[in-house]
Amino acid sequence: AVLGIIFATIGVVSLASEPIAIFLAKVWIYVWFGFFAWLLFWNPSIKVSESEIVIDNIFRSTTLNWSSIKRIDTKYSLTLETDVGTVRAWAAPAPSRYAGFLANKSEAQHLPESSFIGNGLVRPGDLTSSDSGVAAYVIRSQWEKLRDKNQLGAEPVVSIRWALMRIAVFLVLSAAAVLGFIS
Repeated sequence: AVLGIIFATIGVVSLASEPIAIFLAKVWIYVWFGFFAWLLFWNPSIKVSESEIVIDNIFRSTTLNWSSIKRIDTKYSLTLETDVGTVRAWAAPAPSRYAGFLANKSEAQHLPESSFIGNGLVRPGDLTSSDSGVAAYVIRSQWEKLRDKNQLGAEPVVSIRWALMRIAVFLVLSAAAVLGFIS
């Protein structure tokens, strides 16, 4: 993300020596590139609180309470399965397949019980050395604590909110970048 934004900044600065008409036509390509880098790599997040989890992906945000979680998976990214559907977290991708080869046994010793897939094995995405593993560890720990105290009886609540402003900015910048590219 940082490299994308640096590239966009260098592009804008290099255009500053051009005539104003060319600058105004071409600057949108770099602005789009910077926004796209922010949108993909900087913006996505996972917020965990006592009462809910908020997964903010590229164009939509999903809020769910603890009772709505049926299964937590990390095969490709942090994935929360609910009765409503599956919620994938763009902010917590699983590591490459080679992460499992580089892992040691101590990384799996402190994991919650629901992390294990059998015979003491865990997926590379569950290791706390990965983004998905850290997020899954925090969520599983809280979920298991609530489960063991029988506090998951509340009505499951899953709400999805589309980020209309991000979508609009992306579409406008995309159109401006295409027009700047072909002009």
